[in-house]
Amino acid sequence: MRPGTMYKQGDIVLIPFPYSDLSENKQRPALIISNELINETEDRICCLITKNARRDDMIIKKEDFQTGTLPFKSFVRPQRIFTIHQGIIKKKLCTINRDFHNKIIDKLCEYVKGIN
Repeated sequence: MRPGTMYKQGDIVLIPFPYSDLSENKQRPALIISNELINETEDRICCLITKNARRDDMIIKKEDFQTGTLPFKSFVRPQRIFTIHQGIIKKKLCTINRDFHNKIIDKLCEYVKGIN
């Protein structure tokens, strides 16, 4: 992380993302979903962002951005969460707005709630 740079909830950042066999990685965007309590540490909880939609992915529309944008049609995959060290973040790309962030968290909560 660059000195003085603070990545926060709602930021879309560029990270090196490993292939599932860990043989290589490629640069991919990720959405930071962790709040300030976690972000006070050196870790960030993120969701995967992809260009290839699957059934439960959430499309990021133009109106979902608070600042900036992504150069391609993108989807958040709320069921694909992971923790990264802030030091591997290459840069901030853009930020989503609070309403869209809340929809992502609601979707994530659906995946972890108990089934009656």
